[in-house]
This record gives sequence, C-alpha cells and structure tokens, in this order.
Amino acid sequence: MIKNLNTQKYSILLVASCLWVTSCRSTDTAITEESSNGTLPNVIVQLIGTETGLDIPEKTASITNKKTSVAKVQEIVAPFDGMTTVTATLTPEEKAALRSQASINPMAVTTPEITELGKDIKYNVAVYDTNGNFVNEKTFTYQQDDNNGFNLNGGQNYNFVAYSINSKTPVPAVSNTPRTLATDKLNNISGDLMYFKRNMTVSGNGTNYIDVVLKHKYSIITSKLDARGVGIISAVGSANIGPVSSSANMSLSNGDLTYNTTPGTTVPVVNFKTFNNETVTSDPTLVISDNTSTAKLTVNNIVIDGVMGNVALNNVKIIPGVKYNLNLRFSPCRESIDPTPFSVESNSSSVGTSKIFNMPATDFGFVLDITNLDNSFNMIINGTQLAKQEIQFEKAAGTQTVGFQDGSRYEAGGIPGIWTMGAGSNRPGTIIRIVISKTGQVSMYGVKTGDGGTQLYPLVLINGNSLNTVTWNTTSPNTVEVNQKPYGGYTRIGGTGTGKKIVQCVQ
Repeated sequence: MIKNLNTQKYSILLVASCLWVTSCRSTDTAITEESSNGTLPNVIVQLIGTETGLDIPEKTASITNKKTSVAKVQEIVAPFDGMTTVTATLTPEEKAALRSQASINPMAVTTPEITELGKDIKYNVAVYDTNGNFVNEKTFTYQQDDNNGFNLNGGQNYNFVAYSINSKTPVPAVSNTPRTLATDKLNNISGDLMYFKRNMTVSGNGTNYIDVVLKHKYSIITSKLDARGVGIISAVGSANIGPVSSSANMSLSNGDLTYNTTPGTTVPVVNFKTFNNETVTSDPTLVISDNTSTAKLTVNNIVIDGVMGNVALNNVKIIPGVKYNLNLRFSPCRESIDPTPFSVESNSSSVGTSKIFNMPATDFGFVLDITNLDNSFNMIINGTQLAKQEIQFEKAAGTQTVGFQDGSRYEAGGIPGIWTMGAGSNRPGTIIRIVISKTGQVSMYGVKTGDGGTQLYPLVLINGNSLNTVTWNTTSPNTVEVNQKPYGGYTRIGGTGTGKKIVQCVQ
C-alpha cells in the first residue's frame, strides 16, 4: 500500500513538474505541437511581417537649428518666395513599447507595430549550428510556401538568420566559402534590405515554429508638401537627398552594415502626387546612409499658385533603419480681401487708362493679377509711383524696360508679345502678377507662353528702369492705382486686385 502511494506521489510530482516547465517557457523558446509520427522535428518559418524604427527612438530627428528646439522637435524655416516661407519638420515613426509578458499566456504581449510583407515577396532563411557552421538555407515566397521549413536535430541549438530586399526578384546570395555565421555577408545591396536573427533550441517532441519579423536596415523618408491656406501646388521639379551611399554590405552574424560611398551621390525623391491640390506627397524614398547630421534635402521648381520657388534644407539628421515623415509646411496662411476685377481700355493715341482700388488695411499686402495687357503699365501705391519709368513690354514701343530674371525677353526666343497672351488670345489666365508685401517689398512675375500658361517666372526691370520704395498700410486704408500711358491707337489692361490677410493655418 505504501509502495502504491509512493508511486502515485511521484507520478503527480512528475506531471506537475512538466506542467510547470511548460507554463514557465519564455517567449524566446520554441512553441511546440505534439507529434506522434516519430519523425525528425520540423521547424516551420512563420513570417509575421516587417518593422522599422529604433528600439528607443528619439522623439524627432530633424534639421539641426541652434535657434529652435521644442521637445526635441527640430525645425528650420527657409524662404520660398517674396511672401511665403516653408517650415520643414522631419519626424521618425516610433515603435510601440513592449509590455510585460502575461503570467499565464506567454504570447499575451503587445508587439511593435508590424507591417505585412507584400504578396510574393521573397526572403531567405539560413540556419547555423551552435558553433556557427552553416547547416541549410531556403528561399521562401510570402503567401505561397509559408508552411515550408527545416528538418533539424531535436535538442540542438541553432541560429536562424532571415533577410530580404523586399522584392519579388531573387534574394541576393552569400558568395563566400566556406560558409560560417562569422564570415557570411551580403555585398553591394541597394534594395530595401531587411534582417532578422534568432537563436533557438529545437524541441524533439513536436513541430517547432519560429516567428520572423524582418527589420528594415535602411532609412525610409516620405515627403509631404503642405500649402493649405497658401495655394494650389501644380508642379514639383527635381528633389533629392544626399550625400548617401549607393549600397552597403551586411554581416549575417549581427546585421552590421559597411557602406559603399561615392562622393556626391544623392537619391531622388520621386512621384509627388496628386498635383493641383494644396497638398502633395511623394513615394517613400529609400536612403542608404550611416548615422549623419549633415545630409541635405533640396526640392526644386515647386509651383504654388503659379509662382515657382526652391527649398534647400541643410544638416538633416538620418538614422539607419528609421522611417521618417518629412513635412514641408508653407506659410503664412492667407485669405483674399475685397478681390476686385477690372478691365479698362482706350482707343485714343493721347489718353491712357486708369483704375483705382480702395483697399482696406491688410497685414499681408496686395496682389495684382493681370489677365490681359497691351502693352505697358505702371502703378501708384499710396501716392508713390511703383516704377520710375513705364513698365514697357513691347519692342516696337521703343525700349523694353522689363524682362525675365533669367535673361529671356518678350518677343524673343519663342516668347510671344504680351498683347497676344491671356485674354488677348481668348485664353484667360494670369499673365503678369505684381505682389506688394506688407513691408512694401515688390515682386513681379510673368508667363512665357501664348496661352497664359500656369507657371509664372520672376521679372526684373531693365534698361534704366527701377522700382521705388513703396509703403503698404497694415492698420489704415490703402489706395492703389493702375495706369497706362497711351501707345498707338489702342491701349488696354484687365485683371483682379486683391488684398491679402494672414489667417490661422489649419493643422
């Protein structure tokens, strides 16, 4: 009787011990399912997804500026045109922090944000024994052969290394021989490199599952141009980030990178979409770069409400493996006050034209959009004449006193005469824009195509003509006169004069 009781006692202790070992298994050990067929243990690879970011990321990595630092969010303000500036902010996407493992369910844990791998993306898994000797490797295609795996010895410890370039094309191969974990590496990788490594002891009692989360090794930057409350973005020219590396080599033992650098290498920021809106966003840009705080971003030929400008940002901080959102916010936001259309003409060879705008006080100035012109004009702002001479566009009138800042001229090099543009060709649109800022700074722009076009290029006064200093009243009414001297038998001008007021930007 005592023997039977002792046997039962030891059996209960054995079962309790097994249950305790199973319940206390950590999340780093294999998850097993019982198998009764006696075959070698099968290790199944389960691709969970991909992740980016630092384990403990900075709140914001951005453009270094000693003058501004708010809770680690660093910004830089750069000029765009005579009335508009741009504030750039580069913000990394943070990973969610892991919570403590649940005491009962070892899988009850909040993981970092995971992104699903694209269908048919290929990834490679290599296996090494506890001494680092190469055992086997296989290439997997996501959502095609996800239940494939390895037959490995139960009770032995292995290192599993997974990598991909986030592509449906073949995964780059390890070229060195003999293969060992210490020496294996990938060379000259220019694609979206991702990496995973895990050490695991294979159980001999069932099927083992290894969950793979591939981490991006290169940075990814998505750029957004935000001109809400400023104007419509109709075009963006070239944009790039540099200097960067053309590729990198990666050690499979720890994922460390060695960068292949060619001086002056940049990466293009491409495919801004969708134009003719207040905001446009680029495709994600893959940036191959070591830790740096001296990168430069340039965006050229941004066209907002017809006016083209460039943005150059220096000292951009980039950390490998981090996904960034770059926001370029144009400001100040403004609204139109008392937009007043006009159209005047004269059939006299001795009498010109005149239009007077009585504008209220505005804290952002005045804009005159001219939609038809034949073939000169001037302005008087609060009693001061804008230009010392008539702003003359036509060659036959004598001396042209206005031209494009880049040296091109009206009626030359394929640019038609001003009288044929806009409403003069029955194609309405702004052909000349005069911008008077709240400080009295004057900017002039013009189109180069006969149909009026949508892009305005900077104009300058030439051949002895120049601008006078004018005053714009921000707290009292303003008087603006547009006038023309007569030429030949016909003179005309038309468009819209508008006051501009600063308003709060939409966040």
